[in-house]
Order: sequence, then C-alpha cells, then structure tokens
Amino acid sequence: MRPRLVDFFNAYFHTGIFGFIIPDPAFVYAIMLGLGIIILLKRSKSALLDTGHAAGITIWAAVAALLGSRIFYLVQHISYTMDHPSILTELNGATVSFGVYLGGLCGIILYGRYHRIILWEYLDVIASVLGIGPMIGRWACFLNGDDYGTLSNLPWAVQFPKGSFPYYDHLYSGLISLTDTLSLPVHPVQLYGSLKGLILLTVFSVLWKKKMFKPGVLFFLFWMSYAVCRFMLEFFRGDENRGWIGPLSTGQFMSCTIFLVSAGGIYLKYRWKIRKDAWVAA
Repeated sequence: MRPRLVDFFNAYFHTGIFGFIIPDPAFVYAIMLGLGIIILLKRSKSALLDTGHAAGITIWAAVAALLGSRIFYLVQHISYTMDHPSILTELNGATVSFGVYLGGLCGIILYGRYHRIILWEYLDVIASVLGIGPMIGRWACFLNGDDYGTLSNLPWAVQFPKGSFPYYDHLYSGLISLTDTLSLPVHPVQLYGSLKGLILLTVFSVLWKKKMFKPGVLFFLFWMSYAVCRFMLEFFRGDENRGWIGPLSTGQFMSCTIFLVSAGGIYLKYRWKIRKDAWVAA
C-alpha cells in the first residue's frame, strides 16, 4: 500500500519527495515499540520499581505478542490454515491485534511466575503507556490500507489508490470500475483508532500519576475502556473479511470478552485478600 501512496502523491504533486515523507509501516511499528519501551522504563523508575524486571517484562511480552498475533490469525482462519498448511512457515504473514494483546499478557504472566514477583504495579505502569500502541500503530494500518472503513460522505473521508485493499473491495463489489484510479470515500477508521490511542494514553497517564486505585485496577480499567472504544469503532469498519461470530465481528466479540473479564478482575481486586508475598496479589 505504501508504494502506491508514494507513487500516487508523487504523480499528483509532480515531485519525488513523498518517498521520504511517507514512512514504511515497519518503521512505524519500530517507533511505536521503541517509544513505548522508553516511557515504560522511565515511569517504572519513577515509581521505584525494578527497571531490570520492567525491561524483562517488556522483552517477554514483545516476543509472546509476536507469536500471539500470528497464532490468533491462524486460529481465526483455521479452515484456510488446514487447507494451506504452508502458511505456517510464512515469517511475514498476516497478524491480528487481539493476538498481540493476549500473547503479550501471557508473556507478562509467565515472566512474573518465573521470577516470582508481584506484577500489579508493573501492570499499572504498562496501562499508562499502552495507548501508544494504537496511537502510532494504527498509522501503519493506514499506510497498509488494511482495516479500512465503511463508505462515507463526510468531509474527512479518504480514498485509497488503485491496488489497495479498499479499492479491490469496491471493484469486486461493482461500486467502481477498472477505469477508476481511486476507491470510493471511506471512513479513515485507522485514524479514529489512532485518536482513540491518544485519548487513552492521556487519560491513563493522568490516572496513573494520581494513584487513585488499588494496584492492578488501573490495568483492568484500561482494558475496559479500550474494549468500549474498540466495540464502537467496529461499526465503522468496512473490511467484511475480518471475521464474525454470530452478529458480532471478531473485534466486537473480543471486546465484550475483555470488558467482562476486566470488570471481574476489578471486582475480585476489591473483594479478595491475598497474602503480601503472593506473586499475584489482590
């Protein structure tokens, strides 16, 4: 998608500068990860947490997130995976964001179990910076042209160039013809997701500094907030092949699950009393 955007804007403005202006999606992800790690370590230090453990948690979570993102996609498309087992060896294959979240959480839990440390304060720091993920990462989706939006006539609607995912979707649906060079206008839902990330980053950075809740509650509150936002944004998604469970998209189903699990976590945090030396405290 990025090469098509670069070619389109260079041709439109009769210049060659957009090859330097428009970043590669991989570079966007690298910025997202690097900035997140820097802020996480800085905030862990200010909270008097062990930065060595904070770095270890980050590494374990990152590796598990990469694995989880791919595994989630393969499971979500299990029929295709069974019919085309060669995709199991694709190192640069498709991924799913919910696999990132679930895999990352598994990595964090495994690190805590292995080192027998209480994780709740670390999780709260993580919650304060997690908004960086969608805030920056969704720009990579925008550059890829995936996770695109439904048709829109709003002033800020965007059109994607020939060869992009929304272009082919509209072409195969009979909405445009091969002579068209752009898709129809769609909601820039990827940028809505980026704005969501900015709001979550701002709100939970403030809440983390105020230390208003028991350790761990902020982490669950983040995921409840994220789930509500993601559920609503799914109504603006135009990529019908993203997966469905009954009337709900996979994203909406996972959002409901995350919301309920997180609400249950908060309930238990204020109800349970677990000894202080437990690796996971209430």
